[in-house]
Amino acid sequence: MDHEEAKKVAERFVRVVENNDVSVFADDVFCDINVPEWRFQMRGPAAVKEWLDGEQPDGCHVPSWRADATESGVVVEIVQLLGEELARNMHRLEVRDGKIAEWTMYCTGVWNAETQKRHAAEAPMLRP
Repeated sequence: MDHEEAKKVAERFVRVVENNDVSVFADDVFCDINVPEWRFQMRGPAAVKEWLDGEQPDGCHVPSWRADATESGVVVEIVQLLGEELARNMHRLEVRDGKIAEWTMYCTGVWNAETQKRHAAEAPMLRP
C-alpha cells in the first residue's frame, strides 16, 4: 500500500476510534484485541460496534496519531483520551478493497489521572 492510501485509511480509522463509526470495516472483518492481561477476538462490524459502544459510549478524542504503510495495510499509533483518562494503542490494519479486513490492536490500558501523574513524575518522557 502506498503512503497516501495508507494515510487515508488511517484517517478513516481514527474516526472509528473517536466516533465508534464502523463503516471503514469489511463485512467479514476479523479483530484480534490485546489489552493488558487479556485477549479476545470478534468478527464483523456489528460486533466491533457493540464492543466500542460498551467501552466508550460517548466516543473519545484522539489528540495525536501517526501511521506507517505496510505492504497490505497500515500500522497506526494512537493517543486516545476518554475524558481525563488516557490510553496509547498500536493498531495493525490489513486492507482489502479499501476496507479494513483485519484489525489487530495492542493497548497499554487506560490510565486514570493518578497514574498519568505518577508516570510523569517517575518516568519523564524524552519525546512526546
